[in-house]
Amino acid sequence: MSVPATFATESMFEVETTLSNSSTYIETVTIKPIAAQPWLTELVIKTQLLSAKNPMEKRVKVRSFVEKEQLVELRNSLDQYLKEHFSIGGQK
Repeated sequence: MSVPATFATESMFEVETTLSNSSTYIETVTIKPIAAQPWLTELVIKTQLLSAKNPMEKRVKVRSFVEKEQLVELRNSLDQYLKEHFSIGGQK
């Protein structure tokens, strides 16, 4: 897992982090607002096959549009999962 990268333009703020990384495969998630629909956030999971003909190509695996309330629920669910399955010193 990597540290999230933050990108900002004049009107957009975007966060990207690696979900999976091996010698042959990279999977990332990007979260960014949608300018034309400010109540929605776009979540995109992309894959990159490093042994492919074009190893730099990222393919969209999942694209979802989520409202703020569901983003908060997702964050809370991740927090709960991490608290229940991992301790500060490592796995329970």
